[in-house]
Amino acid sequence: MALRSPQQFIESLRDGREVYVRGQRVADVTRHPYLRIGIETAAVDYRVAQDPQCGSFAVVEEDGEPISRFFQAPRTPDDLLKRRELIEHGSRLCCGFPPFAKEGGGDALNAVLVASRHADKGCETNYHARALEYRRYLYKNDLSVAIAMTDVKGDRALRPGQQPDPDHYLHIVEERPDGIVVRGAKAHLTTGPYTNEILVLPTRNMTAEERHYAVCFAVPANAPGLKMVCKEEPYENRNPFDYPVSARYDMIEALVIFDDVFVPRERVFLSGEHEYATHFVEMFANYHRVTAATYKYPYLELMVGAALLMAEANGTARVGHVRDKIAWLVLYAETVAALTRSACLNPTQDPDTGMVYPDPVTSNAVKYYFADNYHAAIKAVQDIAGGIVVTGPAEEDYRNPSIGPLVEKYLRGSSKVSGEARLRTIRLVKDLTASALSGFWEVTTLHAEGSLAAERLAVLASGDLERYRSQARRAAGLGVPDAGRT
Repeated sequence: MALRSPQQFIESLRDGREVYVRGQRVADVTRHPYLRIGIETAAVDYRVAQDPQCGSFAVVEEDGEPISRFFQAPRTPDDLLKRRELIEHGSRLCCGFPPFAKEGGGDALNAVLVASRHADKGCETNYHARALEYRRYLYKNDLSVAIAMTDVKGDRALRPGQQPDPDHYLHIVEERPDGIVVRGAKAHLTTGPYTNEILVLPTRNMTAEERHYAVCFAVPANAPGLKMVCKEEPYENRNPFDYPVSARYDMIEALVIFDDVFVPRERVFLSGEHEYATHFVEMFANYHRVTAATYKYPYLELMVGAALLMAEANGTARVGHVRDKIAWLVLYAETVAALTRSACLNPTQDPDTGMVYPDPVTSNAVKYYFADNYHAAIKAVQDIAGGIVVTGPAEEDYRNPSIGPLVEKYLRGSSKVSGEARLRTIRLVKDLTASALSGFWEVTTLHAEGSLAAERLAVLASGDLERYRSQARRAAGLGVPDAGRT
């Protein structure tokens, strides 16, 4: 099996996995009204791979078969650019949601391929060979894969080894000849309830005393002892008129609990080599920051378009401050797009594997820029739209034969825009900026794919600070200590 159909992907999720929604175990995730939205969103990845018009960027050939580009080990800037194109295309199809069947998991896989080779060099292990075989297993079976990274952390003032409850960071509780047993939990498992595989990475650096927390492995989503508790959301059937985006697309996260889960030895990619835990963390960030900013760009396109439609419906499209806000929104969106391209065009090559990853400084800069300005973008769209975004009527009012004609009459704005068109635009802006969907994006923008603080630290760690310092020394007449610099 090289490339699966969307329906084959959906059928593969009927495997007895242990998933809970609002306290109830779900018998079949593919039939649950809430989870089904996320599943249909994830299936877009499979639909894109089978679209002949997307073949140039969605599919590559390996072992004589077409495979998903998400499983390609990138070796050139063009590999990264086409992967970026694939992410952007899928997100645009889903109104700013990435399908996320393979996007995050693919980033994690690339990180494991590079970091496992580093661990092998330092510790004479064979993790890289295992990672290569796992990659082959993924692309041969065209599996979806989710990334589990963030531990629940307990008391955040304490290190993993200092926690009163040792399970607040996932750790090895038993080592066997044929594998390991792990216990703990990971938060924010995006698409976990409806994925095939879960790839687990360490969340931070570890000390020698914390070596049992330095662990990286993969398990199927239906592994015995694995329990997933979905995020709380209203999951009734939403009306696409009132919720034009969130009624059709979603990414559903879960708290994933590892209740003494056995991991076969061949699926373990780090097991106690504490000094290499940060290699996995940092390499994942190198790939995932660009993925994050790339899939956000179509959402920013949507926000710019909604602001334009709202201004036109309100008759304010030529008002000075409205034009200024729209201009800023365009600058914001296009800067994000340009920076992701730049990061891919100027990659760093890992000397041990030959794989490339986006420029770390630029990739952290674009993720930071997006996150730091997102709330200002929400404010601009809300200001253009007006208070009716949260006070306006619903579709049922518009369809009511008694009051519907009055709603149509009084919701007309510009003479060229009907009351229905204006109401639909209002509902779109509400879904984007003043709904459960909006709250989700406002929080995850700050915390998903790395916090603002993490991105600042990464820039300081990866940036060529000496280059900046030397330029200032030369300008000040202090001399340049390194004669090789210009």
